[in-house]
Amino acid sequence: MAEPITDRDRAEVRRLHAEGKTRNAIARETGRSAATISKIAAQEGLAFSGGARVAAATEARRADAAARREQLAEDSLDAALRQVEQTVGADSARDARDRATAARALTEVHARVSELARQSGTGSAGGSMLDRLADALLGPAGGDDKGV
Repeated sequence: MAEPITDRDRAEVRRLHAEGKTRNAIARETGRSAATISKIAAQEGLAFSGGARVAAATEARRADAAARREQLAEDSLDAALRQVEQTVGADSARDARDRATAARALTEVHARVSELARQSGTGSAGGSMLDRLADALLGPAGGDDKGV
């Protein structure tokens, strides 16, 4: 069973809240659960206004993830095209097949990441053109490897 909330707990929460600490920071500092801190704050008429900060941080993370997805899509397609170029000058049939397999896998990464970006509304319009180029060079992503 949890320890009862004391006047000292309430005073500590008020003090830390006045310092601008978050609910979780107060919980860590006092050794009480976040739920207990929320309960004390509600009883004391205190509110945590981290909502705007949290929303801004979440949006920044989403934007960063979108940029990273777009970079991954570009890098994957670039690497696939390098593999295709190296297939032409391959030393053996096995090397050519391995490079073609790598190019197909990289093209599939590109297609999947581009589709994810389009679904989330963060992709560039150029992705579909690059997908068509990759499909023309290597065949549609997700196809079988029988022709390779």
